[in-house]
Amino acid sequence: MRTTAKVVAPLVLVSALLLSGCGAPTIDFSTIVTPSRAPELDAYDMFVGKWSWDAKLLNVEGEDANWSGTAQWEWTLNKRCLAGRMAAKSANAEFESEGIWSWHPKAKKYTWWMFNNWGYPQQGTAKYDEEAKLWRMPFKSVGLDGSYSYGVYTLQVMDPNTIEWTLTEWADMLHMFKKMEMTGTYTRR
Repeated sequence: MRTTAKVVAPLVLVSALLLSGCGAPTIDFSTIVTPSRAPELDAYDMFVGKWSWDAKLLNVEGEDANWSGTAQWEWTLNKRCLAGRMAAKSANAEFESEGIWSWHPKAKKYTWWMFNNWGYPQQGTAKYDEEAKLWRMPFKSVGLDGSYSYGVYTLQVMDPNTIEWTLTEWADMLHMFKKMEMTGTYTRR
């Protein structure tokens, strides 16, 4: 008898749902209002424009220790996303990246994504200390060596035309095995 009840009960439930019309409700777009732009997005204004940058890779010897490149950031999607392009090169390697930075309205945090022309993604969150003008941007990615990476960028806004930055990347999420460490400067063009 219990076996019959175990089989019949789900069938009755499914039948009741089907007969009751479990279709999606009708949506009335005239009642949906575009939300206000988050004021937190204004903190990204400092990045808008064209930049040149130079950096030093600290854990490599020789000519590949020195990197340089350009970056450009501009507002898109009604100033709700900051879209950027970056080019980077050393003596023996180069890549291009594109990305989006924004504010997650429900999670109440800065989010960002970057993808490069090697096919490797980076994604993370960010925290901004307005008083110190300091960004801290932890991320997960596929590093240039093709393996998973866990890292953090810091960006220190020195003045409207200068940003000092660091990058540290680890092979593990506990940050025990460092893969690379880099330091550099963005200068507005």
